[in-house]
Amino acid sequence: MDYITWSRTYWEEADRVRERMERIRMKERTPQEETVRKRRLAILYEMYLDCVHTARALERRAALERRQ
Repeated sequence: MDYITWSRTYWEEADRVRERMERIRMKERTPQEETVRKRRLAILYEMYLDCVHTARALERRAALERRQ
């Protein structure tokens, strides 16, 4: 299995999620929409962290396979 390629895919997805978070932060919202905005950002941030942690885990796995 090509863990490096798989890891890159997760890094790319993390970048897309981060960009989406930036777009949401830039939009002006009414005070009523602020709660929804914060909730969306929290969900996206969790997705971002999942992608980053998975990418790093795959990189570690690739390094282990190279050593064997």
